[in-house]
Amino acid sequence: MRIQMHMHDRRIRFLYEAWRNGSMRAAADVLNVAPSSVSRQIAQLEEETGTDLIEHGRREIRLTDAGHAVLDYYRSQQASLEFLEGQLLDITSARAGHVEFAIGEGFLGQALYDTLDSFMKDYPRITLNVSVTDTTQMMRMILDDEVHFGVGFHPISHPQILSRYRATVPLMAIMHVGHPLAQRQSLSMAELCAEALALMGPTFRIRQMIDEAATNNGLMVAPIVTSNSIGLLSRMAIERRAMTVLPAFSVAAELARGELTAVSVDAPQLQSVYVHLLARRNRRFPPHLDALSDHIRKRLLPSTLSSPRE
Repeated sequence: MRIQMHMHDRRIRFLYEAWRNGSMRAAADVLNVAPSSVSRQIAQLEEETGTDLIEHGRREIRLTDAGHAVLDYYRSQQASLEFLEGQLLDITSARAGHVEFAIGEGFLGQALYDTLDSFMKDYPRITLNVSVTDTTQMMRMILDDEVHFGVGFHPISHPQILSRYRATVPLMAIMHVGHPLAQRQSLSMAELCAEALALMGPTFRIRQMIDEAATNNGLMVAPIVTSNSIGLLSRMAIERRAMTVLPAFSVAAELARGELTAVSVDAPQLQSVYVHLLARRNRRFPPHLDALSDHIRKRLLPSTLSSPRE
């Protein structure tokens, strides 16, 4: 049986904002309308589709399977419109637009700044919003379409998120050049865990992989300092207060100045870490998004591996 229906994108937007913000009242604040208007538009959308789109009787908005299907359609429509706008902008040489992307704390540094400088010179009318966050939060932002893409470490697999590019980036023991272990070719996990450590917090994939490597060796990581700031962690190492574990490019400036050194760690989990450029499945990149992701692939990701686009 074929269902005949005519859905209005404006009404789907009301459903989307209600789901995204958790309630009709919160959606009304975002949309600058009365809560009753949000409720009415969703009710009309349910009438158009012939099915419940939300679980009624709840305070928080919870979508039914049909509601999720409608929002998948809406996101696909928005992505297609964004792709068309990007094509038209590129055709007319306006090269204007906006990019929202998320990136891990570990990427803040000269390589990122050079990458953005290069892109902004080529696309001076593109505006950027860069969110610095951990990989877990980044994946949520991608799924909720709060950002176009994200660059993060070794994300947990999700069926609605794909990797457009990836690069291998081993995690290294980062320490002061005068540290007693600084001249070693490599350290064991036991030697690493015996040191005073300054590490990222447990929501960061870097830290999760360190914990996994320790657990696999029957060890436990007990850092004396935990922070989401790479700058603070590197400072702990420079001041000889602690050793940290990061990809070498996160402290490239300190390594170049001879303040720190990087030593390999004998743990497979830390040698097979990947950095990914992540996007929601089925999101089509208009030309300016493709251009920025290509700048990141060539200039920021240090050793790009072949990875098919989907």
